[in-house]
Amino acid sequence: MALVRTVRFALRALVLLGLAACSDQVIGEPPICDIAPLPPIPVSTQNSGLMKVGQRFTLFVSPTFPSPCDSGADRPTSVTAEIDGPGGERLEGQIQLGVDGSPATLQFTPLRPGPHHILVAFSQVGGLHQFDFQAVMDNSATAPSFTVNRACLSLERTQKGLWVCNNEVLSDNGTLVGSFTDSRVAVAGDVIWVVGPDLIRRYVDRGGVLALEGFMNHTLGEATSLLPSADELLVVHLNGNMALYTFSGGTAVTSAGPTPWDRSYAMMGASGPFGLLLRDGDQLGLVTLTRVNFQSVAQVCPYQLVSGRIQRVTGSCTVLTGDVVGFEPRVLWTRLVPTLTGGRVDQGAILRWEWLGGRLVEQGSVSLGLNARLIFPTMLASSNVPIIIAGSGSFTSEYAAVAVWSAERRTILFEHLDSEMVSLLASPTFFWGTLPQTSGERVTKVRLRPQAPVP
Repeated sequence: MALVRTVRFALRALVLLGLAACSDQVIGEPPICDIAPLPPIPVSTQNSGLMKVGQRFTLFVSPTFPSPCDSGADRPTSVTAEIDGPGGERLEGQIQLGVDGSPATLQFTPLRPGPHHILVAFSQVGGLHQFDFQAVMDNSATAPSFTVNRACLSLERTQKGLWVCNNEVLSDNGTLVGSFTDSRVAVAGDVIWVVGPDLIRRYVDRGGVLALEGFMNHTLGEATSLLPSADELLVVHLNGNMALYTFSGGTAVTSAGPTPWDRSYAMMGASGPFGLLLRDGDQLGLVTLTRVNFQSVAQVCPYQLVSGRIQRVTGSCTVLTGDVVGFEPRVLWTRLVPTLTGGRVDQGAILRWEWLGGRLVEQGSVSLGLNARLIFPTMLASSNVPIIIAGSGSFTSEYAAVAVWSAERRTILFEHLDSEMVSLLASPTFFWGTLPQTSGERVTKVRLRPQAPVP
């Protein structure tokens, strides 16, 4: 309410200034009476951005005061609201006019996850106002919770239960099982691949014990990204080469040889890869950043596996505008560039692409609008999924939600999983972040993402 009072005070100050300006206009400048007021800033008990399905949502909407040069009533006499759900269905809500020009109060309960459009109309003055909010699934009461006694920028787990935090392997009780300095680590089932500057190793989790079951010396240096399966590992090396490494039984890891790639000039994400591979069978897509008309764009170029070697195939690269904000083995997440709308920042849209049959196919998109923000990820894990927070929220999980693909509805939705973590990250399997530090030890809290069908 303090924010609302501040806005009201500022608007009234502008009214007084406008009354003076109308009688003494500066030559060459438009009359202040002709300047449209800024749209109201929505304030809500949900921190102005995200709603939870099945929970009461409260939104405060300030009327727009008339131009100071207009005559007539200066306060609205009534207010109405229309609320449309994700499928255009109308939702019931209760709205009450504020006293003495204070914000109106709208309350309703979202029934399904997805975007909701709200239209509020004041009469006789006050204006017509439209807002877009995301309703998210609240799985915080059911998602299993774990803790890891490290701060993890990347996090994976074997099927038997070993945690891989950054380049360390830990048991459930925090015991260090393995540490791989200066290496990238990736998990596929119970297999843990470790790529160092000159050695590739393949370990298997044998019930909490790491068994080395394959290795290979190489000369391609550090890796910028890994794409693992149980018996194959695709590596994009920093030195401008990429290769497929195959486990052939015994202790043998082999490769048919490297293939050069044009290293990107910049990383994806805050500290993510310079390049990464998407895979659909033997069809590969190399994702890098490039420049077009002095602007940074992502491009995906087609490759395929032929006799165990990566080869460029005929076909042009697909150029995508905006930022890369996530990736999975055959999925790419991007965001359109934010724009300035009515003096406020429209955060653009998140898009989900799939690598299918040797080409990139857009599967769905969702607009963030004015009331949600994307957390720009580090993208050091083998898979990364976008996270959004409420538009005026802090970068904590109290008002955070993770993107989830609904195959049934063919759309992007969001789920809320926790309310106390900071430094947030997500993969298709986990949502994690550090707990607020109360001692010298950093602790990562992990929530297992539900695999139930999305409504």
